[in-house]
Amino acid sequence: MIDIHNHAIFGIDDGAKTIEDSIKMIDQAINIGISDIILTPHYNRKYKSMDVEDKFNKLIDYYKDKPINLHLGREYKYNALKPLKKFTLGHSNYMLIEFSTIEKEPIEEVCYNMKARGLIPIIAHIERYHYLTKTDYEEIKEVALFQVNSESVLGISSYRKDKKITKYLLKKGYVDFIASDAHNDTNRGNTLDKAYLYILKKFGKQLAEDLFINNPKKIIETHI
Repeated sequence: MIDIHNHAIFGIDDGAKTIEDSIKMIDQAINIGISDIILTPHYNRKYKSMDVEDKFNKLIDYYKDKPINLHLGREYKYNALKPLKKFTLGHSNYMLIEFSTIEKEPIEEVCYNMKARGLIPIIAHIERYHYLTKTDYEEIKEVALFQVNSESVLGISSYRKDKKITKYLLKKGYVDFIASDAHNDTNRGNTLDKAYLYILKKFGKQLAEDLFINNPKKIIETHI
């Protein structure tokens, strides 16, 4: 499995606080069968640090002889979009972007503009934007890829509606990625293995392989 949304870089945001926390989170990922992680610390008004590469390289060095591949990305919070290369996932033109969960934002327009700039937008945890309608999902899908969280698949997220929306999106075939959005190794730990088994049972092997392996692999194999 490949995890494209994970907050295991220490000392950047509300994810891992120390390098020891990072190691616990990445070890947890290894233990549940994850081969690659794209580490995606927040970039928003609260967490503005651009100093991520040094900490990322420390983790790369620690895990150089272990069965995990680490890639660097960011989870960019939309406010005034600046399509900087530092915000893309790995060496690709894919970009993980999140929006307000409270105030409705012009998601379709923003993603359209991103595509015009050569980026491929992936909307982070799209199931959290409860203000979106069925028509909104249909229109946004024309210009963006959808990522949902494994905890929403399993029904253990903070909001019951997240699972209901996730089930709808899965049945419509709108979901492109399922990721952990892990912030620690405990109450917001990595549940990608459990979500994989759920999708395998409910929707079959092909979809499970696509959402957890094949689609994410396109990101880490893309170099621009």
